[in-house]
Amino acid sequence: MLTACVPVAGVAVDKVFRTTLGRHVPTAIFFALNGIALFVTEQLRRGGTARRRAVAVAAPGEEQLSAEEQPDLRITRLTMRQAVTIGAAQILALLPGISRTGSTISAGIFKGLNHEDSVRCAFLHAAPVIGDALLKLPPLLGALGNGLRGPLLAGSVAAFVTAYLAPRYLARYFEHRALIPFAICCSVVGLGSLAYFAVA
Repeated sequence: MLTACVPVAGVAVDKVFRTTLGRHVPTAIFFALNGIALFVTEQLRRGGTARRRAVAVAAPGEEQLSAEEQPDLRITRLTMRQAVTIGAAQILALLPGISRTGSTISAGIFKGLNHEDSVRCAFLHAAPVIGDALLKLPPLLGALGNGLRGPLLAGSVAAFVTAYLAPRYLARYFEHRALIPFAICCSVVGLGSLAYFAVA
């Protein structure tokens, strides 16, 4: 339900994002800010020391569930306010350079989910966004799509495979790792790009 905020917000500010913010310098700035936000999220969850788990002990009723069922149970126990916050965090991804997955994972961590559950929640929230993107396909299948159908098909297949594999990879990755590498990468690329555009 809350993920519907993203396409609605996108329609409302589409022109501003395309004409004003969709340029090199704003994109570099937001990319760097994306990295800083991921770093701050991780540090606040750590409390400045060792990495903490948001859900370290199985809740009553979880012991009898499989490892795949336990995350679903924890996600369904989110309050309405928590779900609203996590879903609405995707709106930040309308800013160029801001990661939808990163913002949703960060919101999930802040609202009590551990890293793995936040990843699962982030990809569940992606469904309406993907559905909104599918609405743009019909025009491309007509005359407007001449010369684009091959790249469109290749891109769709690549996106499907990536969307299928990414949650599994990230869930395993976050079993023993954190957001810091992604934060560093985004910050370095964003600041490096900003420096390049400043002297170009």
